[in-house]
Amino acid sequence: MARDPIAVRGMFDRIAWRYDLVNTVLSGGTDQLWRRAAARATAVTEGGAALDVACGTGALTRALARRVGPSGRVVGLDFSSGMLDGARRRSPGMTWVQGDALELPFADGEFDAATIAFGLRNLADPTRGLAEMRRVVRPGGRLVVLEFLRPPDGPVGRAYRLYLTRVLPVLGGRVSGDVAAYRYLSQTVDSYLPPAQLTALAGAAGWSRVSLQKLNLGTVALMTGSH
Repeated sequence: MARDPIAVRGMFDRIAWRYDLVNTVLSGGTDQLWRRAAARATAVTEGGAALDVACGTGALTRALARRVGPSGRVVGLDFSSGMLDGARRRSPGMTWVQGDALELPFADGEFDAATIAFGLRNLADPTRGLAEMRRVVRPGGRLVVLEFLRPPDGPVGRAYRLYLTRVLPVLGGRVSGDVAAYRYLSQTVDSYLPPAQLTALAGAAGWSRVSLQKLNLGTVALMTGSH
């Protein structure tokens, strides 16, 4: 499915006000566990610097900030002003930047790690987005990606696809008040990649030592790579 950046941005602006609540409801509360695991996987420590791309309302960004502490630097970037408004309300003292994931407004090697959680599939050019993340990470730094995987074969995969296509748009629409937005998100299921294709994207973008851990019965990927 083609990604129209203007349409996608408008959709996220509309659902921003209840985005965190919907994520918690739809994941049964496990989304926070995934984000904490992603923050640990960056290996950033006190005083480090991290960039969270497609940060939304900042759940992963805040987890990164807890790791680097007050002496570190964490930036959350998103193209949706609505999402960033929500992030600023929750954490007004943090740095939030509106920008394009395909043209990051940062210098080469500015960060120790870059993350993106459930935003890669919404980029018009995912490989370019991953390459931009590599550009702004120092040599030896880390990439961490959280992303949904294509439903696996077997009963679990069939149940997962049914949930994505039938339950998610109804439940997400009711909680958020925007049925159309969650219908769109459910329709992106066919753009979910299997593990080998997801790691290939990172390799094509120049990341090395790419590895992938399956979470949530194989439906969510925690992918890492090194500069």
